[in-house]
Amino acid sequence: MPAAVNLYKARKATNGSRELFLSIQRQKDQYQGIWIVSPEGKVLAGIHDYKDFKNGAHELLGTIDAGLQAFGPVDRRRAEPTNPLPHRGAGVRDDGSVMLALYGRQMPGGGRETLPAGVEAGRAWLWDGTYSPDGPTMIDTASLSADEWAAFSPAGAEVGVAWSVPEKVARVFTRLLSASSDQSGMPLPEDARVADLRAKVEAVEGGKARIRLAGRWEMVHAIEGNKDRLTYGAATAEGVAVYDVSGKSMRSFLLVFDGTIRHGKPDGSPVRTGAVAEWRAP
Repeated sequence: MPAAVNLYKARKATNGSRELFLSIQRQKDQYQGIWIVSPEGKVLAGIHDYKDFKNGAHELLGTIDAGLQAFGPVDRRRAEPTNPLPHRGAGVRDDGSVMLALYGRQMPGGGRETLPAGVEAGRAWLWDGTYSPDGPTMIDTASLSADEWAAFSPAGAEVGVAWSVPEKVARVFTRLLSASSDQSGMPLPEDARVADLRAKVEAVEGGKARIRLAGRWEMVHAIEGNKDRLTYGAATAEGVAVYDVSGKSMRSFLLVFDGTIRHGKPDGSPVRTGAVAEWRAP
């Protein structure tokens, strides 16, 4: 069965996965890439450097064929489609916790009038025109316990009721200050220097309370713990949640981020980012 391996965690693991990974690396030495391994831990094939990226798909298929040939005959699997993450972005788990679906991306554009301080003259063109996505999408998940999720529920269902979400919960969204999927560059909750998220009931109609969300974040993250390789992120966010007053349960949640990230120094030239955290009831 295919599996993605977090190399940063595997190299530090104490549960046997580190030894397995080191054994695999000794058999076929490559920093990262794809290894095809038998259930007994024997490396059957692998690939890291592609000879021709335009032909990469064919090279990968060739690697898979080599692995199959080394393994020997196999019976055809009769697999049924499943959803490995049925609660990602939807529904509540048995313990009352939820999994917010996260997405992030670099977002050039927005107009020169939104140009933040510190942009190098030669990079100001990145703010020209309307917003447009650039580069790969970051896809992730954030788990909130039942108590943390309850922090978004209003104490009263009257218009104007306002409250601050606990900082511990607000820090969970620090992840969205970077559009990178590489865990070495992923901001952690403890990287937040500012994590301020507020909520206010702005309307109650048909037994549903509409909650307006607004917040701001700042973070400093050391890549792989190296304080000589820092990233600086800042973002504001706005969103809306819908709460079922009689059922005392959340029906939907959406938070949209607009931010920048700087690499190397706090006054470096920024890159604009956009991100979303979302969830809905079944």
